[in-house]
Amino acid sequence: MSTHSADLSWFALRDRLAAGSPLILSVGSFEQHGPHLPMATDSIIVEALATGVAEAVGGITLPVLPFGAPSRPRSGGGPAFPGPALRLPTLLAAVEQIATDALAVGATRLVALSWHWENAAILWDALHGPLAGSTTARAFLFDAPWDYLTPELVEELFPGEEPDWPSDHAGHLETAIMRHLAPDLVGEPPAPVPFAPRRGYDVLPTPADAVPGTGVVLDARAMTAATGERCVAAMVDGIAAAIRAEG
Repeated sequence: MSTHSADLSWFALRDRLAAGSPLILSVGSFEQHGPHLPMATDSIIVEALATGVAEAVGGITLPVLPFGAPSRPRSGGGPAFPGPALRLPTLLAAVEQIATDALAVGATRLVALSWHWENAAILWDALHGPLAGSTTARAFLFDAPWDYLTPELVEELFPGEEPDWPSDHAGHLETAIMRHLAPDLVGEPPAPVPFAPRRGYDVLPTPADAVPGTGVVLDARAMTAATGERCVAAMVDGIAAAIRAEG
């Protein structure tokens, strides 16, 4: 039985949603990921997670939304690396409309899954309106899948140090996962380059020295596909378990 809504007729989708299948909306982005990862990295990763979760909970995936909120300098992006993105009101309206229509077709459990760091607050607000008046439907938002990594995997990714997730853009976790999911699309991660990050605040317009010239903050050269595979499995297991726990 297919987990992809695009493979189903409208009638089959309606019937499976009526039977209680969760409907999964994954939201990615299209942005720079250094010289070694593709622009679609966030969308590739979140789509893989959505597929794994759907298989685990008997869910159905919507096509991934491939554009996300604009990136920020703190995660190695921002105006220094311009690219197609959705301004915040546009992204909010898009997710809100998708959620509204998902409920209209019969979804009673809507799962929103994001990978791109800057999407989180927008998705929370976008889901609030469509669900506010419902007495039968619920939405579950997973905007930080890395929270489901085990302590052992975190230590494997960041030996001897605490992870700084915003700065890990195109870094340890994404490089490891992409080496697992799409090794043909992965080049050699760059060595670190000097820059002057602003810790805990931003400056607008963004100073030229606030973002590394490679667009990559951390050194990801030691990351392996085996680590990426275990990370994907842990995140899928954690998200699926949370959905099951909610009934």
